[in-house]
Parts: sequence; structure tokens; C-alpha cells
Amino acid sequence: MKKTLLTTYLFLLTAVMALVTGSASGAVWSLSGDLNSHDPCIYKEGNTWWIGRTWAAGIGIAWSSDGHAWNTGVPIFENGLSWWGQYNGNSTWTWAPSIVDYNGHALCYYAVSTFGSQKSAIGLATASTIATGNWADQGAILTSSSSSSYNAIDPCFTTDSSGNPWLSFGSWSDGLHVVKLSTSNFKPTGTIYRIAQNSQGIENSQIVYRAPYYYLFASVGTCCDGASSTYHIVYGRSSSITGPYTDKNGVNMLNNGGTTLDAGSSEFIAPGGESVLNYGTGWVCARHELAAQDNYATVLFINDLFWSGGWPGY
Repeated sequence: MKKTLLTTYLFLLTAVMALVTGSASGAVWSLSGDLNSHDPCIYKEGNTWWIGRTWAAGIGIAWSSDGHAWNTGVPIFENGLSWWGQYNGNSTWTWAPSIVDYNGHALCYYAVSTFGSQKSAIGLATASTIATGNWADQGAILTSSSSSSYNAIDPCFTTDSSGNPWLSFGSWSDGLHVVKLSTSNFKPTGTIYRIAQNSQGIENSQIVYRAPYYYLFASVGTCCDGASSTYHIVYGRSSSITGPYTDKNGVNMLNNGGTTLDAGSSEFIAPGGESVLNYGTGWVCARHELAAQDNYATVLFINDLFWSGGWPGY
């Protein structure tokens, strides 16, 4: 990636946004450093910001002391794991990690697959803390095949209003799903609920709770087709973590519903792989966008996320 060019673009973009929007609603964060990011998961542990990302050698990591200047971290399982090969053709490639702290454990969920395949697996790694990085492989916790209805990729950890852990996942096929996790081994337990489907394709789910609603964010369209990429970020809400999720017009997300949060611009297109975080003093939305003037390389963006009338927006 041509980091100098991309960093220059981002500084120019944030300067323009500052002139247009001031420091209030819609604030784009100024970013520098390692901004190569596809399907970023943003998390803050103590005073350190972390990004997990799709990567070609293990599970990609970036870190920052302030959320603005990003450094390349040491990938998790950089040399791959033996069981990955049956899902990704003996490659070290992993997708769309979800990294969090929960009840004294650092958890990293991630996907292993090949493009367009339903022969997929969601893996789990655990550590004492993200910063410590003493990651232990817990194996595949959910798998799918050509005979499955769902595709076991794009995992995202969340909690319900009582603090119980859940995992949303899925891509295309029959859409997005959510399942409760065990509080002892953090693996799926019980019923898998289908919560969204879209004829344009839908993936990269994330559920967050902001009383009294659960909000489902997702990426709709095609992610990786250069100038023809149609990715955009949508959302809906529900009074239950298992749905139904409806958009601002009342359309069920199981029936192509979803209000657009971000559709990109002419310079940076196809926003997606979104990650929404309440970091204590505010909310942010991280995502990747494609740099139209740099061969559609993926670039990290972070925005302040605001709430108005019970709905999210920049």
C-alpha cells in the first residue's frame, strides 16, 4: 500500500470535514501510520486502542496510544494453525477478527475460508489480555459446508442488556445470524437465530446495545470489485437481540431492510467491514473504504458516532 499517498488523502479529507462540519456531528478522526485495514475491529483496552483486521499471515493487528497514530502489531498465529488448511487451502489467511475483553479474558473470534465458499470455520483464540498477547488456540467453534444454510464467517462478539455473551456471524447465503455463547468456554450454545437477509448480499454484522434497543449494523453489497464495488453500511434496531430488526422505515432486515449509514464518496468508495464501539466517553465507527485513486486499496477510517431520536449517524 502507498501509505504516504493514503495518509495525505486522509489528512486532506479530515481538514475538509473540519471546515464543513466543525468539531461537532460527523467528525472524522485524523489518522496516520499503518492504515492498511480490511474488516477492521476497533477496541480499547486500558489506554491502548487496537484494530484487528483481515490479514494474509495470521490475524492482523494494529495498535495506537491515542486512536489516531497507528502502528503495525504482531499478528496472532502469524505462521498459521494446522487445522486452518481444511478451510482455506493450507493458507495462513484469516478474515474479519473480533477482539474484545470479557470477564477477565481477551477473546479473538475470526474466520477461515476462501472467497465465495461456504466451507468455512470461525475460530477462537483466548489470552489474559490483548496487550499481553499470550494467545491460545481454542479451535473451530462453528463450521459450515456447502450443505449448510449459513456461512460461518465474519464473527462479531456482543453482549445483551444483562451482560451475557453472544456472537453474530454470517455472509450472503441465508444472511446474518446470532447465537448465545457459553460463559465458561465462550463457544456457541443453543439456538441459532437468523436476523437479516438482503438480495444484494449482506455480511459483517455487529450488534450493540443502547437502551432500550439493540442495533444491528451490517455491510450490504460487494466488497472487493474495484470501481464496481457496492459495499455500504446499513443499520436497524430491535427490542430483542434475536430480532426482528427493522430500519427507520419499519422494514424488516430479513426482507432487504436497512437504513444507510455510509455510502462512501467519490475519492473513497465502498465503506464496510464496520466496527462500532462505545469506549466510555463516546461512540465511534471504524470501517475500511477503497481508495479510488490508489488502485482501490483498503484504508482505515474512524468517525465519531452520534445518536439522535434513537438512531445512529455521523
